[in-house]
Amino acid sequence: MRNAALVCLLLLAVGVARADDVPATGDHAIVVTAERQATLAALAVLREGGSAADAVIAGGFVLGVTEPFSSGLGGGGFLVGYQRQGGVAYALDARETAPAGATRDMFLDAGGRADAERSCTGALSVAVPGLVRGFADLHRRFGRLPWSRLCQPAIEIARDGFPVSTMLAARLREELDAGRLDPGLQAVFLPEGRVPEAGTILRQPDLARTLAAISAGGESAFYDGPIAAAIVDAVAARGGVLCREDLAGYRTVWREPVRGTYRGYTVLSMPPPSSGGVHLVQMLNILGPFDLAVAGYGSVPTWHLMLEAMKLAFADRSRFLGDPDFADVPVAMLLGRAHADSQRARIRPDIAIPVHEIAGAPLVADPPHTTHLSIVDGEGNAVAATLTINLSFGAGLVAGQTGIVLNDEMDDFTTAPGVPNAFGLVQGTRNEIGPGRRPLSSMTPTLLLAGDDVYMVTGSSGGSRIISATLQTIVHVVDFGMDARQAVAAPRIHHQWRPATGWYEEYGMSPETRRGLEERGHVLTARATIGNVQVIVRDLASGRWTGASDPRGMGLAAGY
Repeated sequence: MRNAALVCLLLLAVGVARADDVPATGDHAIVVTAERQATLAALAVLREGGSAADAVIAGGFVLGVTEPFSSGLGGGGFLVGYQRQGGVAYALDARETAPAGATRDMFLDAGGRADAERSCTGALSVAVPGLVRGFADLHRRFGRLPWSRLCQPAIEIARDGFPVSTMLAARLREELDAGRLDPGLQAVFLPEGRVPEAGTILRQPDLARTLAAISAGGESAFYDGPIAAAIVDAVAARGGVLCREDLAGYRTVWREPVRGTYRGYTVLSMPPPSSGGVHLVQMLNILGPFDLAVAGYGSVPTWHLMLEAMKLAFADRSRFLGDPDFADVPVAMLLGRAHADSQRARIRPDIAIPVHEIAGAPLVADPPHTTHLSIVDGEGNAVAATLTINLSFGAGLVAGQTGIVLNDEMDDFTTAPGVPNAFGLVQGTRNEIGPGRRPLSSMTPTLLLAGDDVYMVTGSSGGSRIISATLQTIVHVVDFGMDARQAVAAPRIHHQWRPATGWYEEYGMSPETRRGLEERGHVLTARATIGNVQVIVRDLASGRWTGASDPRGMGLAAGY
């Protein structure tokens, strides 16, 4: 089988999983996260009768300890959930917000040029964290187990330590060499003044005490009192604008998920200020009339169609997307069949649309970050959660003696219209900086329903590549009949309109396929990996859950 052969090639190439690996299964419940201990903590919660929301909270807190380069108390995230009883779908926006002292031009130099270093690193790049309040709000509405029970695994791991992974060691080395790590952060993660070897036990006693305070006092322990003071003092001492009122005033937003249909399944994903759900559904709408199953996975016609759909959607992202509480975002138009039909009509089977012919934000002359959890509980309720501190180790700052790594989410705003951010995304004025605004994101936590039941739970890390990785994982399952393991392991492609170059995973495209795409006008560049997906799929015949963590990462799928 061609799909199986391609998966074997991938697994051998990345060197993480064996080629005979199969998806994890669960008759009752299942968890897939980007890190082993987070999965085990979340699964233990489900075994005790906890809800999918409880498991996301427990696993998410652990990820902030074991993957401090991707997420944590100093960041935020988006969650999409479904309650099977009553058929209730929801989206929770725990995205960071710009401080009250933020201004539209705060990252421009004297000549009016965007200063990428200030927007990506240091105190000025820190937005108001949303994760803790997001988890607290989720627990109040959908939690079952005590809040303190959900905090306990992270407290114990931070206090007692965990073995440093090869990924954590590599990220520390990269960011240290780049000069992005503040001395306070180095003191936490480089206790002997050098990057720890993989397998070294890393303890974070300050973070353990912070988590214990949150366990005892809830979100108020984070947004008010000594922890809040430490965050504000650390930012102020380094020239940032975050203040106590910003923290005290932070609120999450419950939103309606973006909805679409694809091959008979209902698609639920994150609405703005994430661009992920809108453009995921938009691309699925464009691809819907094409018979991808006949074209075949990895074929020139299939990848040509996908690259074209990605270009069109990402150009729209640059023009139309922003915080819907501050900007007019034409969601209905972008999700509409008429818009998809007009875009599809531009696609030719034999030639790529030149990027300069696709309208987007006006132009002025990266390894994956973030993390994702996919969870289904014993009652068939599901949550897809994507969490982040933005770039690796966020702003490169730890807040005093709290152990909290602070985000650098301000770079996700438009620092100057038409100027690419750290992920190469060109953005427009709808995403400009302003007090209280939430920066645009590519996070794409997504559920697929078969009737009234969850069929698939998915999402990815990887900056702008999140949207395309999530799209392809859905297509791999729905169109090509792959199982969960094959779907996350199959090689991927990516195009984000600007730059004009598309990307492909270097081990996943034959020279003949590349030539076929280039003959159609595509410009392609090889990358090591695209995304890190965590997926759950339900076998509709047996009702059994299957799950798989992307072999590009170091996660784990487990069920019971």
